[in-house]
Amino acid sequence: MRYKLLASDFDNTLVPFGESCPRPAVVQAVKKLQVAGGKFVLSTGRGYCVINKKHLGGIRFDYAITNNGACVVDQNGGIIAEHPLTNEEMYALVDFCEDYNYPLQFDFRDGYYAYCEYETFKNFYAQLGGSGLTCLDGEDQDRHLIDMPHAAFAYLPDGAVEEFNKKYGHLNLHFMMVGSVSDGGWHCYDIVREGIDKGVGLADLCEKMGLTLADAVSAGDSANDIGMLKAAGLGCCMENGSEDAKEAADRIIGDVREDGLAALIEELWFDGPRAEPSGNDLGSPWGQMESVEEKQ
Repeated sequence: MRYKLLASDFDNTLVPFGESCPRPAVVQAVKKLQVAGGKFVLSTGRGYCVINKKHLGGIRFDYAITNNGACVVDQNGGIIAEHPLTNEEMYALVDFCEDYNYPLQFDFRDGYYAYCEYETFKNFYAQLGGSGLTCLDGEDQDRHLIDMPHAAFAYLPDGAVEEFNKKYGHLNLHFMMVGSVSDGGWHCYDIVREGIDKGVGLADLCEKMGLTLADAVSAGDSANDIGMLKAAGLGCCMENGSEDAKEAADRIIGDVREDGLAALIEELWFDGPRAEPSGNDLGSPWGQMESVEEKQ
């Protein structure tokens, strides 16, 4: 077996947008992969605390790269590697968002805590319905006294990241835009430490497993997947993926709505036909608030 593990993004890679779980062909292929000795790694911007296993359709991941690479866990949530925010980084984000009343949430091991504008997050997650995303009221701002968050999430208007960096640019925080509000110039950002992305998480995992990155296959569809698409021995972008993700990948595979991930597994692990795209690019629905569900 040439490849030892498959690291897959969740929304629009494992599960099509608007659907609650992977399609049967994908579930069957992942389970077949695992029976054959391959490891399945869920790679997501979400923290382990909000991964809704009901949305995996019966798939049991062997490991998960969470918080866009800032925390890697085993199937029971045990931490294998982590890169939490520092006190200085966290306080800079709090000070900035409090000055302008920007909604700010931190992703801790046990849950998402809204440090600024809790009601905004509460209402937003309620609108997402059964996404599994939720947050706790953290406006007393004391949760970090237990341990530090792995990542942050903020709603910011046009120009806010530039303003933050004028004052706190020395921190080199990594802001990843993961969605936009269609009618107001506001955007959703995942925020992690400098240099952290899913590729770092994949490298951490391979090292702990005694593997090399050449042993890994990655699959994704968007900008926050680019790090692992470049890092893996074989990086595969879905046909429905964004142009920057396609450019970062070694190859393009089938659309998520055509079970592209299942076809890839059959090809690489079971000598099936090459998982070619069909040419039907459905694209990603950026510009909608729902898009933040994916990149979380």
